[in-house]
Amino acid sequence: MQSPLKAPVPLIANSVATKKTTGKSSGQPSASPIPTPVSTDRGFKVQVFYLAASSNSPSAPTKDALWFATYPIIPRIGDCVFRDGVYYRVERVFLYENLAAGWCADVEVTFYGRR
Repeated sequence: MQSPLKAPVPLIANSVATKKTTGKSSGQPSASPIPTPVSTDRGFKVQVFYLAASSNSPSAPTKDALWFATYPIIPRIGDCVFRDGVYYRVERVFLYENLAAGWCADVEVTFYGRR
């Protein structure tokens, strides 16, 4: 006896299933969005770190740096951030699902030497 073949389940970018509305009320309360305690009315708290060994520029900072900052949006790869008179370019972003850490993301930056 052959087993029926099932179609593969497509990957969904958002792990939360969406519900289509039909205009009828089901009487069930809808799921409320998850609160984000690290998101303030001023923006999102992120941890930024700079590794001095990753830069070959003579004008780059020579010491590693780690700081917390609040931005209106979480910086994306390629964005520039400014701190202590130096521009840094965002190389990698690590987002957190568990918001208990106190910040939304880790942002790895490199020295950005403007030409």
